[in-house]
This record gives sequence, structure tokens and C-alpha cells, in this order.
Amino acid sequence: MTDRDVDYERAFSCYVERFEHGFGKKPAGAFVKFGKHMVQRLAEPDFRARLDRYLALHQACKRMIETGSTISDALVLDFVESAAWVAVEAPNMYTMFRGELGDPRLAAPTRKPTWEDVGHTEVELPRDRKP
Repeated sequence: MTDRDVDYERAFSCYVERFEHGFGKKPAGAFVKFGKHMVQRLAEPDFRARLDRYLALHQACKRMIETGSTISDALVLDFVESAAWVAVEAPNMYTMFRGELGDPRLAAPTRKPTWEDVGHTEVELPRDRKP
């Protein structure tokens, strides 16, 4: 997303709505706790830089997921904090990676369980095999 794609005036208006909905009317510069982060109510001139940082980190995290890269804890923490500054709840990046690693049993299959392990007392052979 480039600067030309962002309607900063509308984005700031939406930010003010989100902020006031979550924290009530506060003057610019007032601190609030958003999740684990202390953030300030931003004035319009300060908002653009914070929004640009959020968008850059969002793009970096998106690339990380799309390419299957290793999770960068520092990047995730920066992304979550940048989202808090623009009053957006960041998704849990760690849960987004669940299932991306595949099943480790493909490379390291488990031993065939014994009949006692699976609770069977009778042996059932597959139909396409003969004893």
C-alpha cells in the first residue's frame, strides 16, 4: 500500500471513532492502556507516522505468513504495538501460523500401535489383504 492509496483524513476519523469507542473522549496526548501497551491519543499530525509504521509492519507480517518464514518475535511484537497505537486489535500472529508446519509424522512416522494400545482384542485385516 502506498501513500497514494491511503486516505489519511478518513483513516484519522476512523481512528478517533475507534479510540473514543474504546476509551471515551480523551484529549490528544492522554495515555490509555490498549492490551499490554500504553499508548497516547494521537493528534492528527502524529497519526500519519504511526499509521505508516503500522502499514509497513502489517505488510512485513503478511509476507512472513505468505512465504512461510520463521516467525520473528521482534517483528510480531512491533506489529502488535503499532496496531495498538492506531487503536486496532492485531490478530494473534502465532495462531495464524498453526498448521503451517504440516504433520511431522510424514517425516517421522510413529511405530505401528499394538492392538492393546488401540483397545482391540480381535485382529481385523484390511479387505484387500489376505492372511
